[in-house]
Amino acid sequence: MKIGGGLASGSTALLADGYHSLADLATNGIAWVSFRVAARPADDDHHYGHGKAEAAAGLFVGVILIGTGLVVLYGSVMARGPVYEGFQGPVALAVAGVSIVANEWLVRVTRRSADELSSTALSALARDNRSDSLSSGLVIVGVTGGLFEVSWAEPVMTASIGVFIVIMGFHSAKESLDILMDRVADATMRDRIALIAKEVSGVRGVQHVLIHPLGARQRVDMEISVDADITVLAGHTIAHEVEREVLDQERQVIQVAVHVNPA
Repeated sequence: MKIGGGLASGSTALLADGYHSLADLATNGIAWVSFRVAARPADDDHHYGHGKAEAAAGLFVGVILIGTGLVVLYGSVMARGPVYEGFQGPVALAVAGVSIVANEWLVRVTRRSADELSSTALSALARDNRSDSLSSGLVIVGVTGGLFEVSWAEPVMTASIGVFIVIMGFHSAKESLDILMDRVADATMRDRIALIAKEVSGVRGVQHVLIHPLGARQRVDMEISVDADITVLAGHTIAHEVEREVLDQERQVIQVAVHVNPA
């Protein structure tokens, strides 16, 4: 609709916004495939499952957004401000208005699902939907300027859309790259897990807590100490209780490996 409206009205900003939405179609498809892959269980080749497929998709989405933004930015430099005649201006404004309403609805839906699932790919798509909404707002500013014969307004707004898309792309790419590089975004999670373990009966101390991101979820490797004179079975029971408590209290954690040391 935006590409058609841009061609019919002569609005370079609306046309650029349409190309942005065309890129969205590709990125949503990539995200959908990544969810399917990430849901696969562990196998002989992927001992920790396929969770990082989602982060890889988020990185790809970011790269596509950066490329789209650069193309839009280049087009804005080469374009001249259009002169609207008849219904051209109102058509462009109407299409941009519909786009804002639709994308703000998508932002709410996607962000809610991203929070529920702790999904980096959905977070990237939520930001992308918000960038679509804001870029459509810039289209309205540019077209309004064109209606009042402010020739520079639309090229400047088109360039702003390009810059905004590039910034969103960098943000999505960095967030996904952090997961692929095993960066733990929540700096307080280690301390929380150690505290959970210390509160389990029989735990004398916690030596190490290592967090390994598995896409949107986390694996925890930790060492605890117990009384040196208890039986192996008793130590094993304490370790399982620690594992159970961590899984119950930290919803992002899906695997816990507990090594037991003698105090």
